[in-house]
Amino acid sequence: MRDRREWTLLGLLVASSLILTAVLPLADDEVYYWCWAKPLQFSYFDHPPMTACLIRVSTTLFGDTPFGLRVPACLANAFVLFAIARLSRSQALLPWIACTPLFTLGSGLITPDAPLMMFWTAYVWWLVEVHRRLARTHAGTTSRISLGSPTISWPLWLLGGTLLGAGVLSKYTMALAVPAGFASFLFLSRRWRDWLPGYVFHGVVSFVVASPILIHNIQHDFVPLLFQWQHSMGRTQSGLKPFAEFMGVQMLLFGTLPFFLFPWVLRHFRRLARVPLLRVCCCMYALPWAFFLYKATRSPLEGNWALVSFIAFWPLAATWYSIVRKSRFWRRSVASSFIPPIVCVIGLALHFVHPLPIIPINGDRISRQVARTAAVRQAAETIRERGEDLPVYAPTYQLTAQLRFHGVDARQIDGLTRPSHFTQQPRHLDEADRAYVVTEQTLPDKLTSRFAPAELIASYPITVRGTVLRTLLLQRYTKRRTAERGEPAAPQLNDRETDPTPPATASPSVPPA
Repeated sequence: MRDRREWTLLGLLVASSLILTAVLPLADDEVYYWCWAKPLQFSYFDHPPMTACLIRVSTTLFGDTPFGLRVPACLANAFVLFAIARLSRSQALLPWIACTPLFTLGSGLITPDAPLMMFWTAYVWWLVEVHRRLARTHAGTTSRISLGSPTISWPLWLLGGTLLGAGVLSKYTMALAVPAGFASFLFLSRRWRDWLPGYVFHGVVSFVVASPILIHNIQHDFVPLLFQWQHSMGRTQSGLKPFAEFMGVQMLLFGTLPFFLFPWVLRHFRRLARVPLLRVCCCMYALPWAFFLYKATRSPLEGNWALVSFIAFWPLAATWYSIVRKSRFWRRSVASSFIPPIVCVIGLALHFVHPLPIIPINGDRISRQVARTAAVRQAAETIRERGEDLPVYAPTYQLTAQLRFHGVDARQIDGLTRPSHFTQQPRHLDEADRAYVVTEQTLPDKLTSRFAPAELIASYPITVRGTVLRTLLLQRYTKRRTAERGEPAAPQLNDRETDPTPPATASPSVPPA
């Protein structure tokens, strides 16, 4: 930050984020990641382990509370905004950027995107520093810049490899930084010997840092990596609709500026690439963003996947704005480009305080999450109060995680919904003679054929704005006896049949050899 106003802005954002962490209810995925941290593993079915490690450290210090879970996310987003301010030549856009959902209501959400954004930002900053040092090397020098050269020493390459590996430990999306960062070196007007040895060394370091993922996948026959590959690269629905939905979400998150400046970046790429800072930002923005645009035309894309591509965009936007800011038209255009995210933040803030009637009840995910969490808490209390030592099952990883957060050691029924961290050790309902099941829907007959009709223990309506959307059921299942299941009874043996030694008179005579 370059003046007191910017420090004040950052301090206010951090303070508001910490307050929001204690007020906003935990989302299902946040609770799911909390379950990962108890106990820690090398990696997990859905994502790498960095989120779980941060939650483990934070909850050890601040307790298993929403605040305790979310402190790392607040600090990570504060670092991202600080780095954007440092890398941007002009600070005029900073207040607008700080008002977007990522740095306001979303700043406290503890998901794999929080550490990913932090390490991606740190890696961009590291790349800029490397390029600046290469640019400061005297023209015409013939000395090779190796690991121990005075221009780029081996600790700096070590730092870059550590940041890259830590980003991969946060989320697999960090892999896009490899081709984007490598492309930035290809546009250097220097011989490859000046940077390639150190770059290879930094790649080896990143592989070592991220090796827990490999160890975990070897232990599980690479099922987690294969699942994530199919999930991210599979083509399920192509066309205009998924692309329009993806673009709409991005505009609500960051406004329209990243979209109409994309052609400007491509058009002036050669000129921008002459400056170390802008060369890195062009590659770390244009290549990932182009990839996500392409993916959005092939299949539905989750809105948070493209977050990392915008980090390097803001220094480019600040450079562009410093050129056009004298024009009143462009100043007003830039201000209007942030209207969608600001309206989104205001609307969500109002909805948290008092649900807005313009949002359909069935589409009110925020109120539904609050009501569903309350119902799960009541079900967990009922199970604990009954004191029966019975296993507890749930059909989804969301319900399983919520029950565990509220003190019930629940298990996810394998094969009923999408696999998760809980199903890496499959748990089947028929493993138990008696069990509790917490569910919103009736279980299929193939899972309950060995059980008597379920006994309803309690029901908890999930009420949103006076309307019951669903009902959470707490049921107890008891296995039928063998005869009740219609299975053939085991044959009854008499005394002679149970004696393995036949009478002597019944033994046949054996002729001599």
